[in-house]
Amino acid sequence: MKKMQNNAKRVLAAATVVFVVAGGLLLTGCSKKQAAVDDGRVVLNYTTYAVGTHLSAPIEREILKRFNEKYDKEIRLVIEELPSDSAYNDKMKVLVVSGGLPDVVDGKDGVRDILVQSGKAVDLRPYLDSDPDFRDVVLSEDMLATNTYPDGGIYSVHWTCQLAGYFYNKEMFSKAGITPAKTWDEWFSNCDKLVAAGFAPLALMTGENSWTTNLVLGAMVASQSPEGEKLMNTKYPESYQTPEMITALGWIQRCLQKYTTADALGAIYANAANNFLMEQAAMISNGGWMIADFSNPEKTAPGFAEKVGFAMFPGDTVMRGFAEGYSIVKSTPEKQEAAFKFIKEYASRDSQLDRMRISGYLPTAKDIVITDEIRQNNPLLAASAEAAISAKHAFPNLGVTAYASVIDAFGRHYPELAAGTITPAQMAAKLDEAATLNR
Repeated sequence: MKKMQNNAKRVLAAATVVFVVAGGLLLTGCSKKQAAVDDGRVVLNYTTYAVGTHLSAPIEREILKRFNEKYDKEIRLVIEELPSDSAYNDKMKVLVVSGGLPDVVDGKDGVRDILVQSGKAVDLRPYLDSDPDFRDVVLSEDMLATNTYPDGGIYSVHWTCQLAGYFYNKEMFSKAGITPAKTWDEWFSNCDKLVAAGFAPLALMTGENSWTTNLVLGAMVASQSPEGEKLMNTKYPESYQTPEMITALGWIQRCLQKYTTADALGAIYANAANNFLMEQAAMISNGGWMIADFSNPEKTAPGFAEKVGFAMFPGDTVMRGFAEGYSIVKSTPEKQEAAFKFIKEYASRDSQLDRMRISGYLPTAKDIVITDEIRQNNPLLAASAEAAISAKHAFPNLGVTAYASVIDAFGRHYPELAAGTITPAQMAAKLDEAATLNR
């Protein structure tokens, strides 16, 4: 709580805020919440980071448009736009303390846990039980089990299965004389051959949530041994000072020192993605939601998509699981009901189909399948779907299993690890120190 209070004292970077209302746009520099009911409609406040060039921006626009068309007569959706994931996370954590949270919150990167711990998140189980078709057909039993807390409450839901391995530039691999690695020894051999051919092997990052770097780290830990896989699948583990984690941190140290781009230290996701899209790096760890960018003329050169392949990490390892998803903030019964309608539309079968077709997300709905047409039009998505089934080792997103303070610690200490001012064992100890802030 002390850390949250300190964060609340910080001044957030100024950002343009856009409120979308019926009949037009209202531009403002503040986000003062409106009355619960306006002209007979419930006012629902929603904040999003899926704007501009964000990977999820196209599908976000489609879903919000559909929600407004469906519920405009009863719900007035007020939207605040923030410029990035990190700006979103920072602001939500501040608002938990200072007040003024939106009615629906993406619980990513520890935000949900803070909402639950502060008593501000609504238990969604009664809403889900009131709509068994939505609960049992549109959503996933595995997702609901993952999102169930020790008290039996379900404080958020998600509607896609996260599946990530790595994308690679087939042309660079061919010039280096390599194919996707089956072992970690082969992985490092491939990196050496890519360097010798004049290419930076990896698009890594240590800013924000260290996303592309931590995907590699997670695969390195999970594939080493049953104990490593158990560690990566344990929510809030007792300690990160294990042989598998220390070994993996040593491997990441090597990657940061020898096999990545010059801007990796401190880089955010946009930097890492751009390095791969602009062919400044041969590999990037990510999931199907990035596929649309490979043919986006605003982000890469024509024909780039044909150069991209998808592979599992060594040992047939993937990141597979569910993100935290959306939570409802405690308010009036009318607002909470409206918020659940918003979540149902966001997670609907139509929305899941759109996400799969437009953004490459794997759906949770039981009756959605990867058709031959989708396989033909989007072979990378099909490859990731097949990997979800055939993988020998799997681990969830670290942002789901680790405290937010631990995710922050990765970003703080990776540069020290790269510089050699701390050892892998010392960094593992620092991760444990960060975890104690939440115990």
